[in-house]
Amino acid sequence: MRFAEVFRSADWTIIGAMLLLSSIGLAMLASATDTGQALSPLLYRQAIALALGFAVLVLTMKIPYHTWRRVAPIIFVLGVASQIGLSVGGRAIRGTVSRLEVFGFQIQPSEFVKVSLVLVLALVLANYKRIGWRQLAMTLGVIAVPIVLVLKEPDFGMAILMISAWLGMLIVFGLPFRTFMAICLIGGLVFAGAWQGLLFDYQKKRILTFLHPTADPLSTGYNVNQSIIALGSGQIFGRGLGHGPQSQLKFLPEQHTDFILASVGEELGFVGIALICALYGVLLWRVTLIIRIVDDPFAQLIGAGAFFLLITGFTVNAGMNMGILPVTGIPLPFISYGGSSLITSCFLLGLVESVKIHSKFHQRAPEELSSFL
Repeated sequence: MRFAEVFRSADWTIIGAMLLLSSIGLAMLASATDTGQALSPLLYRQAIALALGFAVLVLTMKIPYHTWRRVAPIIFVLGVASQIGLSVGGRAIRGTVSRLEVFGFQIQPSEFVKVSLVLVLALVLANYKRIGWRQLAMTLGVIAVPIVLVLKEPDFGMAILMISAWLGMLIVFGLPFRTFMAICLIGGLVFAGAWQGLLFDYQKKRILTFLHPTADPLSTGYNVNQSIIALGSGQIFGRGLGHGPQSQLKFLPEQHTDFILASVGEELGFVGIALICALYGVLLWRVTLIIRIVDDPFAQLIGAGAFFLLITGFTVNAGMNMGILPVTGIPLPFISYGGSSLITSCFLLGLVESVKIHSKFHQRAPEELSSFL
């Protein structure tokens, strides 16, 4: 299929929403890093990442999605190997060893493992007609290694994303309610055990701060309290781009990554937050429509994995900015600074677009498609 045909068949609503979200991210990054002098290195790198991400999206659109059946295991193994390599050549940032330095750029291998995990899980589940305990055990075997590795970094947020993709794909595939409840019960027991022996002290403090946000406002509760102040001070229309005191005077920590949504609320107000929510809503709605139409289980599961990774990233990041969820370090998809996250998110959308373009349903009558899309 030629690129011209690919572009004609693409869902431009998804692409448009992604570009608008990324543009908002660049604008907020420019505001957060503005020194009145040369272009910020962070803004420059993020712009390069967006260009690369868009190229990855377009290329992935052109490749028939079923091609990934053959290469998914290889990509997954390479990704896990790169995670293991972090223990040798990884760079520690704030106590977390999650990035490799390559030609001056920091690459987060777990972001790419996250995407390959979706492909491998889709490959495994698509070979069966229903989910039994055997199939469940097989998927647990797939996700166990990368989750253990990201917890070792430690990166609790990435583990949450991987688990949400796994559980979401199981639900879409037809996970029985009893099995779902059993997983939740076992998960609760595992968390209780992790609290005793696996979670680091700073992770426990984040959870305790979520339960008691005013207990230590100058230490563990500082980030969340400053985020809430920034969100509230923006009111309806915000203080204006580059004029938010919480962001510009650096009271708000990590205003270009974890707490960029609070910076949006301060400078663009409720209107800016509402726009972002609407764009995510439109994007996820279109992804859902594509999942509903396709007949191929492998394609459905790819779409489901992309959907749950994106909606979990948005929901958890927004929740921690508002103080209603613990701080986990999960970036806001397409908006937070981070090249690896941006490129892999674009790759996910490229997979969804490939499903739409190359699935058999695309050959149906135009009037049948229009009722959905």
